[in-house]
Amino acid sequence: MDMTRLRGIGVSPGIAMGEVLLPRRVVFTSRKELITEAQVLDELKRLHQALDRTRDDLVRVKESIREKMGPESAFIFEAHLLILEDPTLVGGLEAIVRDEKARAEWALSKANTRYEHLFESLSDDYFRQRKSDVSDVLTRVYRNLEARREKEKTPQKEHVLVAHELLPSEAALRLSKELTLAVALDMGGQTSHTAILARSLGIPAVVGLRDITRQVREGEFIIVDGTDGEVIIDPPPAVRREFQAKKAKYETYGRELQKTAKLKSETLDRVRFIPQANIELPEEISLALSMGAEGVGLFRSEFIYLRRESLPTEEDHFEIYARLARGAHPRPVTIRTLDIGGEKSLPQLNIEKEPNPALGLRAVRFSLRNKELFRIQLRAILRASVQKNVRILVPMVTEVDEILDVKDVFEDVKRELRRKGEAFDERIPLGVMLEVPAAAAMADVMLKEVDYVSIGTNDLIQYYLAVDRSNEFVTYLYKPFHPAVLRLIRSVIQAARRAEKDVVVCGEMAADTLAAIVLLGFGLRTFSMNPIFIPRIKKALRSVECRTAERIVEETLKLRSAQEIEEYVVEEILLRHPQVFLTGQPVETSPKK
Repeated sequence: MDMTRLRGIGVSPGIAMGEVLLPRRVVFTSRKELITEAQVLDELKRLHQALDRTRDDLVRVKESIREKMGPESAFIFEAHLLILEDPTLVGGLEAIVRDEKARAEWALSKANTRYEHLFESLSDDYFRQRKSDVSDVLTRVYRNLEARREKEKTPQKEHVLVAHELLPSEAALRLSKELTLAVALDMGGQTSHTAILARSLGIPAVVGLRDITRQVREGEFIIVDGTDGEVIIDPPPAVRREFQAKKAKYETYGRELQKTAKLKSETLDRVRFIPQANIELPEEISLALSMGAEGVGLFRSEFIYLRRESLPTEEDHFEIYARLARGAHPRPVTIRTLDIGGEKSLPQLNIEKEPNPALGLRAVRFSLRNKELFRIQLRAILRASVQKNVRILVPMVTEVDEILDVKDVFEDVKRELRRKGEAFDERIPLGVMLEVPAAAAMADVMLKEVDYVSIGTNDLIQYYLAVDRSNEFVTYLYKPFHPAVLRLIRSVIQAARRAEKDVVVCGEMAADTLAAIVLLGFGLRTFSMNPIFIPRIKKALRSVECRTAERIVEETLKLRSAQEIEEYVVEEILLRHPQVFLTGQPVETSPKK
């Protein structure tokens, strides 16, 4: 058999090679097996016995994972128990059995298909990935319809796990730091539970390979490159040696970066900077802190809405925010209020389709039109702020009047909590996310009304350059180093410094080595990013002098194109601080005098 190379999405960096393990996959039936009216009660009893067995399984697995990996990793099973106990889900399954006179297998298959279609209709990748939570629970119930089910053998030797998709509970149970060398999946994305768990365990992973399960056999030798998103099936000896050398080099570099994670966050000339983490799930806190994060610069609260079919209650919100605050304490946690609407829909919210959703009713616009939902979230965040390390971030603000409307609701919620005798941080910071160019251009005015600002570079660049970065025909125009983009970002940072208020960059620019150096030169001191990039950015910023970065960026503003700017920055850094681009030992700053 000839060597085969497959391209996918690298979601957990590193290189590993070994023999394939293909676990057995549950396939929902496509056959509707009918029953008589007299059999309906027995079939409903069979369904509820499966639900009970599933509940017992989830409790047992949750405790096992809590012991092995800590409460953060076990939390997903609490969410799955909530899904299992959701009356809408259970009632829907009962209705199919009762009304269609069909076996429980068909009811579960039909429900699974309906939820898959519902989540797949969402354009946002993060929300599409959450369909796996409901599918996970339904798969477990489906397995448990058989009272005596064959127990799958636990792997006894090292292996590369290859599967169509790993449901959250499967990922938690199957991924072993000792035996799982790597993971390769047909399905999945950056924000899937498998990706998050693989990163936290340091297991290389590539997902989105489409049909790797059809192209490999059990026991076949493959290479998984989670850094470059590549899988090689049946490589010849020369290719194995090439990747073995690449693996050794990467692991050496990774160890150096881990050392960097524990060092002080300061430049060569002792200018302090603060690396923070963007996270979607509470279980990412431990990983973020181990990577050197000094707090959470962005928690995307949309996750909470995807734990269940019905709208989350205030207690659901509070439980998550309180865990975040405790897990990060005394480091700060920035909670972004619901960023939904337009192309980002949720199954519980009946949001009308819009002709231009990216510019429509979304984020703070949606919250201000749905004030009771907004108030529920604000109350929960305030109650969780008793640790005094919580900050609130409002997304996609366009004008000052929106900030004033938010503050009116905010103050009213505070008064309500005071009347109830609920404790909260009276001085909790309120910030806004600058993603709309109009808001960024008015940063000096915005800053008079808030405690800090956060620059969401992904959307800001997209809107400012009028480029859809997910559109393959125009992505060549999406340029973070575009002179206009750099001037706008610089003006925001300067406005914040003049106002003596915090400014954070939480888009992808913060995780890019060159961009981070440019932002440092502009005066930025707080960088928030995916946790896995923190050591790399920390190493880069520790390897430069801030005054050098300041001199370089002054020259960049005189250049005409993104390419000229990028080339100039690379040349200057190579000339003055070449260690930024080297994989040697992390740079130690000299002792304080």
